[in-house]
Amino acid sequence: MMPAAGLVLALLAGCNMYVIDFENRLPDGAVLAPKVDTPPPPPPEPLAGSEDIAFMDSTTAQLQGCRVITTISMMHVGSFDEGLIVLRNTALRINANRMIPLRLVDSAHTRVPHRFRAKMIRCPEESEV
Repeated sequence: MMPAAGLVLALLAGCNMYVIDFENRLPDGAVLAPKVDTPPPPPPEPLAGSEDIAFMDSTTAQLQGCRVITTISMMHVGSFDEGLIVLRNTALRINANRMIPLRLVDSAHTRVPHRFRAKMIRCPEESEV
C-alpha cells in the first residue's frame, strides 16, 4: 500500500522545470535589462546627544534604579562603528540614556551584517537621586 501511495503522490505533486538562459535573451529575441546598481546608503550621522548614551551592566543598572524600556535587536551592513551610531540614535529616539549589551557581533566579512542586541534603559539623573 505504501509504495502505491508514494507513486500517486509523486504523480500528483508534479515537477518544476527551470530554464536557465546565460545570454539574457528571451524567446522572442528581446534582451533583459541589466540590473541597476544602487549606490550604498550614506553613513549614519550621530544625533545630538547620542554620544552621551553609554553601555552599563545589568547589576549596576538595578542598583542605580534604572528601568528597562525595551530590547532592541538589529543588524547593520557597514562598519561596526556605524552600527553603534545607529544603536545610539535609536536609544536617543526612545528616550533611553543607557544600554545593557546583550549581544554584539562584529562580522569579519564586509557583506555579512553585524548583529546588535541591547536593552534600552532609562536611569535617573544625578539630580533626581
